[in-house]
Amino acid sequence: METKIFSNIHSYDFKAMNIKLKARLDFLDIYFKVEKNCNRHDIKKYLTERTGIRHFIKESDSGFIIRLHDMNSIHLINQRTAHLNYFGLIRDSLAITEVEVALDFYNYKYIALITALLKSLKLPNDTENLRIFKTQTGVFTPIPFDPTILHSKIKDGYNIGINHKFADEYWHIYRKQTDHNGQSLSETEWRIRAEKNVKFNVLSKLDNRLVNIKRVLLNCFKGIRFTQLKKNTPLKIKQLYDCTVEAYGVEKVAYLDANRNLRKLPKDIEMNTELNKLAVNAICNLAKNFN
Repeated sequence: METKIFSNIHSYDFKAMNIKLKARLDFLDIYFKVEKNCNRHDIKKYLTERTGIRHFIKESDSGFIIRLHDMNSIHLINQRTAHLNYFGLIRDSLAITEVEVALDFYNYKYIALITALLKSLKLPNDTENLRIFKTQTGVFTPIPFDPTILHSKIKDGYNIGINHKFADEYWHIYRKQTDHNGQSLSETEWRIRAEKNVKFNVLSKLDNRLVNIKRVLLNCFKGIRFTQLKKNTPLKIKQLYDCTVEAYGVEKVAYLDANRNLRKLPKDIEMNTELNKLAVNAICNLAKNFN
């Protein structure tokens, strides 16, 4: 019974339950060009020597792409990219080609929060490939409709994925207990994470120059918003929502509701004002670091 109750976003008073939200830039890929004749191995070797950190770097379109993790301020990004001056960095070439943003929920008591976030996450109408996964690749496992079964899968280490991992936009909800190197985090750092990955095809339609990173991040974070059932929803719909795992926040093709207002959300679903207010506050606190 407890699992079913806390698999619903309506069961959470985030402030009263002392659940803290923090926004994070999980990683970003930056394209750059240099004046010096070199290859990616030269750059990797130099950066490892200078920072003690091994970087993923690949060659791309007469330049390179570097992946930077946990760069939660423009100062950290500038500090890291300054090492590229050794190779004659062309600063005007710096552009964001992929980014992963995350909203972390600290001090959670129930891992059923993962289910609640899935059921309430606002998603576009072309969303597909909703699944649970662990370590297997190439195996599609649909999300169980029963919240108790999903809960047991999550306890066993399964994650929730939405859209294909290589899609232009991809969502991922899971319990984060390790860092990006697979090292265990202290229990105080454990959190439920809802993250969104955005790739070049979407970013290229924005002004994705690195100097515009704050606006890019704010745009990407718009993809992490939450919904809820309307208060006047019929009992039958409420019972279905309470007992069945589904992505209820998936938008529909725009339509006119009974009041002739243009809507995209299903008729019994509305935006979750209180949770979204907490999310926006966390996002704005992160965005201050990119002024």
